[in-house]
Amino acid sequence: MSAAFRPALILWVVFLLACGAVVTRMTVTTDLAALLSGSAIPAQELLIAQLRDGVAARLLLIAIEGADPETLAEASGRLTEAIQTSNLFGYVHNGDPAKLKIERDVLMRHRYVLSSAVAADHFTAPALRASLERQMELLGSPAGAVTKALLPADPTGELAHILSELSMGDGPSVLHGVWFSRDGSRAQLIAETRAAGFDLDQQGSALTAVRKAFASLGLPESVRLLISGPGVFAVDSRATIERDSWRLSAVAGTLVVGLLLTIYRSVSPVLLSLLPVLSGLLAGVAAVQIVFGSVHGITLGFGATLIGEAVDYPAYLFTQVMTGERFQETLSRVWPTLRLAVLTTVFGALTMLLSSFTGLSQLGVLSAVGVSVAGLVTRWVLPALSPQPMKSSAREILPLNWTRPLADLRSASWVIWVLCFGAMGLLTVKHQSIWDHDLANLSPVSQSAKDLDAQLRAELGAPDVRYVVVVRGPDQEQVLTTSEHLALVLHRMTQDGLLTGYDLPSRYLPSRETQSRRLAALPDRAQLAAALTRARDGLSFRSGLFEPFLRDVEQARAGKLLESDDLRESAFSIKLRALLLSGKDGWIGLAPLRGVSSSTAVADRLAQSGLSGARFLDLKGEAERLVDGYRRESLRFTAAGFLAITAVLWWGLRNPGRVGRVLVPPVVAVIFVVTILTVAGERLSLFHLVSLLLVIGIGLNYALFFDRRFTDEAERRRNLLSLTVCILSTLSAFGALAFSHTAVLHAIGLTVSLGAFFSMMLSAALVQRRETIR
Repeated sequence: MSAAFRPALILWVVFLLACGAVVTRMTVTTDLAALLSGSAIPAQELLIAQLRDGVAARLLLIAIEGADPETLAEASGRLTEAIQTSNLFGYVHNGDPAKLKIERDVLMRHRYVLSSAVAADHFTAPALRASLERQMELLGSPAGAVTKALLPADPTGELAHILSELSMGDGPSVLHGVWFSRDGSRAQLIAETRAAGFDLDQQGSALTAVRKAFASLGLPESVRLLISGPGVFAVDSRATIERDSWRLSAVAGTLVVGLLLTIYRSVSPVLLSLLPVLSGLLAGVAAVQIVFGSVHGITLGFGATLIGEAVDYPAYLFTQVMTGERFQETLSRVWPTLRLAVLTTVFGALTMLLSSFTGLSQLGVLSAVGVSVAGLVTRWVLPALSPQPMKSSAREILPLNWTRPLADLRSASWVIWVLCFGAMGLLTVKHQSIWDHDLANLSPVSQSAKDLDAQLRAELGAPDVRYVVVVRGPDQEQVLTTSEHLALVLHRMTQDGLLTGYDLPSRYLPSRETQSRRLAALPDRAQLAAALTRARDGLSFRSGLFEPFLRDVEQARAGKLLESDDLRESAFSIKLRALLLSGKDGWIGLAPLRGVSSSTAVADRLAQSGLSGARFLDLKGEAERLVDGYRRESLRFTAAGFLAITAVLWWGLRNPGRVGRVLVPPVVAVIFVVTILTVAGERLSLFHLVSLLLVIGIGLNYALFFDRRFTDEAERRRNLLSLTVCILSTLSAFGALAFSHTAVLHAIGLTVSLGAFFSMMLSAALVQRRETIR
């Protein structure tokens, strides 16, 4: 070992130990929302917050199928009881009326502040008479038993009125006393986890608890458990991403190691070649953890791409070593070009650091740090560990003159340019369909899982979460007051057929002003008793029957106002926490809308109402605008990255002609790749953009080495061997990634594989120096 390299080796070991300490304590996240940053647009901030920690993110939709309705109903009850014993769930319900006692008690206890029918004239003798006559009609109906039980305490029917207001369109069907699908094939229930939606460990524990509880029921094998919801998607996505990340990294690593063993015929250079890769990967992951506090699973999967990029650097050296040549001598010939290749990749990745899209920023940190460290380890560590002088063990097992026919294309380069401009014309025509705007397509969730979720939500009568009116205010009271005014506007829209239903936080927690007004409308006991006596005159109600009614009204007059904590143990708490949120700039109320026939008409009607603090939102549209905003930003940073790469090339080559010559192949390769993906029907996401920037970096490596001048034919053949090894290792690493079940990793693998192939072919055809071939 040369003394000059000993300090570098010591620093490298210390650096790896420090990075290892960070990586062993890293936090891995896999939820989609973790890739998103806080947007400057309030609507998008709300979207991201709900994706991460909204009540909806904690709900599990559960169904049991595969048996007769009686068996399924019994299984539903037993499963509900088993799940409730777990401390992992705050609420579990299957529609069993016997289990709604808490909800009934809450509504009965607070009915006079919840009912919109309560007013000064509601308790006059004529009004009470009408209520009693209505109750008499109900006593003779199928609902007579329920009416008889409630009549003494609630002759004015406040409970029924409240329930009718809380009803949001078609709810789940009920069979044998529990919720069922409309065709009677599935018993259904819902469960809310105590853990936040982004706490995937606890979400996973909750899912395991449900599955264990189901298995303990001892049901026939034909009976199946179905579970859906954001928690299921998040946990399954984590498993898919982690499985893909490790499996594909292992496949890529195996392919690359096998290739290097075939080329070098020796274990030593193969092991040395892996040092820059592993060092760069370790440093890149540690840097992401330090900068962001966590590492996304997709970022780890992207780390596999460093195998294909960083393994090129020692390959450019080892394949060009002449027998008996000292490593420093090889470095002196190759390092100027290799340094430029490293710098162009690093500067291209640095622009991603500026992105407000956390996913791109993480990839930028991983790439910039990983490639930099891999380049430095190649330059300073490998010379310290390589034998001096080195023995060239690389052999030419491939037809290394395969680029000669491509070089002949230079005389017919017009063919390439015709194809290039034709591709650009096609992209211009199809520019509307190039980009993927759907945020959900970044998720590895299967279409069948999405379909199941949609079925369960529809059968449970869940509201359409796409359209919502957002109410903002400085405090909870202001939001609830605006929500009450909004109810009048939405009611008129419902009557006009613009929507079929809606929900509001003020239905579950009226404003204090409204509650106080309703309580003030309650008469004192003497007035109410006198009015009630006149109202029941001539009716068949016995004296003293309505004593509970008189008592409850009197207690309500003296009681306290309803608070959110009073709903805590009931299902209404889930509703209220989903609809009434505390934000960093005040409070937010949500009014989800059902059956919107014209979003434009609803938005216009809301604007015409003059209701301040209320805004109509299309959450799917906001998600698309969020993605579009990130894409436009990414395009700007991609352009900035290209300019940075051009500046580095100008600094390194100091020749405008050479700069243009080496830039052409990767740029044309990008055009070809985008065209092929578009024709194949694959729309481009943000991660395709990252991949295209990576294609430019890899393609420049090939072009730069094709652009070198050689002293003899032997040196040219060694250079071609190194390029052959590099393209094969790149295709091995990124080709493996293309088979990923994770959409993001598949996009990266497919894009870079195609881009690397075209870059190599175009570099050989357009950059390769003719005088070194003949």
